[in-house]
Amino acid sequence: MIKMMMMQIDGKEVCCDLSAPQDISLHINGETAPNAFWLPKAEFNAFRMGSFVGSIEEGGPVRCDVVTLAPHGNGTHTECVGHIAGKKYIITTCMKDVVDLAQVVSVDLEMVGGDMVITRAALDSAWKDRATTTLIIRTMPNADTKRDRVWSGHNPAYMHIDAMRLIVEHNVHHLMIDLPSVDREEDSGALVAHHEFWQWPDAPRTNCTITELIYVPDTIDDGRYVVMFNVAPFDGDAAPSRPMLFAVL
Repeated sequence: MIKMMMMQIDGKEVCCDLSAPQDISLHINGETAPNAFWLPKAEFNAFRMGSFVGSIEEGGPVRCDVVTLAPHGNGTHTECVGHIAGKKYIITTCMKDVVDLAQVVSVDLEMVGGDMVITRAALDSAWKDRATTTLIIRTMPNADTKRDRVWSGHNPAYMHIDAMRLIVEHNVHHLMIDLPSVDREEDSGALVAHHEFWQWPDAPRTNCTITELIYVPDTIDDGRYVVMFNVAPFDGDAAPSRPMLFAVL
């Protein structure tokens, strides 16, 4: 059954189907989740105190896990300008939007200077509809191994600075990408694409976000969707998130 909802997004009246949400997040489970930047995998350990154990399997009355994670390397996460600007900015105050109108685009990676990157030309060619403030990039080829890949030490693909300039020029507020980072794994801390996106420090775009390590399966077509961000309330620069797409009717 289609559950239609009419809503106003950025002054536009949008009708979407709430009956079939499409999850584009990679869940944090400590086992098969992707891992990046040599960060430790997430851990779920039963809480223990005296004779109490927070594990049904070990005879406890409830499950109660102590969870250890590093959002930037343990699965889908949304980050704010605090990632490059420090503790003054946290995701729970920078992320103002709950839903937005989004465009999914599939972009071919290209070899530049020995690295696989998203170039401005490739993005410019693939990105036809530029009227949304959320851009969701699916890099091609779209291997299923993105779901649980260990990216650390393999120089993953990233976004060329000129491609990021194109994104900023078209006033994208929320960027989502299926790579560990918009910047090169090893860049001596330059983080040029991050700085370009947030226009830091000259004209900070503090209400804009980057979501990394998503996965957009081939069953989802390029085009417009309503996206619900579902960012966890962590008072840090980044937090786990579960973006969900809803078809626009």
